[in-house]
Amino acid sequence: MKMQNIRRKTASLLAAACLLPAAGCASGGTSQQSSAAEPEARAVTGEVKITAFNVGKADAMVVQSQNSVTVIDTGNKGDGKYIDKYLSAQGIDTVDRMIITHFDKDHVGGASRVVNKLKVKEVIVPDYTSEIDEYKNFIEKTEETETPVTVLAAGSDYFFEADDIAATIYAPMKTDYGKDEENDFSLALYMQHGEKTFLFAGDAEDARQQELMDLKLGTVDFLKFPYHGNYMKTTEAFLDAFKPKCTIVCCSEKEYADPSTVDTLQKRGIETYYTCDGTVTVVSDGKQLTCSQEAAAEK
Repeated sequence: MKMQNIRRKTASLLAAACLLPAAGCASGGTSQQSSAAEPEARAVTGEVKITAFNVGKADAMVVQSQNSVTVIDTGNKGDGKYIDKYLSAQGIDTVDRMIITHFDKDHVGGASRVVNKLKVKEVIVPDYTSEIDEYKNFIEKTEETETPVTVLAAGSDYFFEADDIAATIYAPMKTDYGKDEENDFSLALYMQHGEKTFLFAGDAEDARQQELMDLKLGTVDFLKFPYHGNYMKTTEAFLDAFKPKCTIVCCSEKEYADPSTVDTLQKRGIETYYTCDGTVTVVSDGKQLTCSQEAAAEK
């Protein structure tokens, strides 16, 4: 496994990995201290499609432009098949980048299958490790397939372009958020396509949501709602800061979004889709967003 980073914590599983210099990142990306600068909008040459799969209380998403595929999280163990089959049905066998926001099993669980079944040019992860089997299997598979892995150290960011998308991945600002606060290690993706802006917030809880607000990215048209719709102390301030017009909440019928979150989104008039009701598709032409949802027959 080829691995790049700026600064890493000790990691027993990754200690034997070949560390490349931190001056640059694979696939043309750059990693540096967070500047919080918004990506510059590119001229629109085609559509961008976001697919958020109905995989229960878990995140599994694909972002596609004309010639580029980005995977954001892979759901639980076994959920990688939805990503694999979805892309394979389109004749796509290559993923340009796979972002694993953090290493909870409902985000990294399907990653080993995606890496095994598809050619993944680069994996981007936060700077910590996990003891769960899903994480270990994922790391072992990247080593087996020699998939490059880029580790984003605390306080860094990573810029990339994909066709007419300009995007920045923001790493968490700290190396310690306290006991059982792994969610706050979530990488966040800010993306711009023409006039439309997007924020994927992983499982950010209070501390991480505040960090994202402190970046002062401005309002967004689309928000992947953080942490499966859990209502936090920062939820209302977070929504006030970003003012999304459309949001997707990744949840299940048994573990649905918090009623306070549902009420808050309704009161703000935010167009909201819950993945337990079916896979959600969001299409941007650079000026408008079009959202649709399949019937929840796939689960």
